[in-house]
Amino acid sequence: MQALRRLKNVILPKGYSKSYLMRLYLKSAICTVRFRMHGVQSPVVSCEGHLPVLYSEGDVKIGKRFSMRGPLLGCEVGAQPGASLEIGDRVFINQGATVVAFKHIEIGNDTLIGEFSAIYDSNHHGLDPDHPTRSEPIIIGNNVWLSRGVIVLPGSKIGDHTVVAANSVVKGDLPPCVLAAGNPAQVVRKLDIPEGYSRHETMFSL
Repeated sequence: MQALRRLKNVILPKGYSKSYLMRLYLKSAICTVRFRMHGVQSPVVSCEGHLPVLYSEGDVKIGKRFSMRGPLLGCEVGAQPGASLEIGDRVFINQGATVVAFKHIEIGNDTLIGEFSAIYDSNHHGLDPDHPTRSEPIIIGNNVWLSRGVIVLPGSKIGDHTVVAANSVVKGDLPPCVLAAGNPAQVVRKLDIPEGYSRHETMFSL
């Protein structure tokens, strides 16, 4: 019951019915228990819709107020054997997204990951004998927004407060406080981000 009460501090969308909130609380309670039974280090997990596919063979650490949404399709989250996934506080992952570590993926606080996005720290298959399979860590900073369909490739780093436009492919480093777009993603313009600004708090205050 104590864990269920804490869900009120995870997501409380305004204007939703009590029945909707009860379904959200129930699904979130099931998701939280499932994560903990698989050894995931996590507080309460908020889950709307389909339960995620969880890979817990590696080391998975999740911060406070972690939220997932899957009205049509669940997301994939976790770490393969010998790999690690670290997710900060107040991170949101939308439906169909893939965040599964084969080496190391780190996601900072207040980051939003759009639907059908994919964060790949491994290319999974060799291209040819001269280009074998490779795995490199991915670091995503605080308050980052990956829009719909963004792909992040092995070895990439994304700075704090940066926004990556829909269907872009991140290969390499993106600096903090920029809007990036394209394949590969390039800086479009700088963003003026005030101190203390959080996209997560803005989204869930609507």
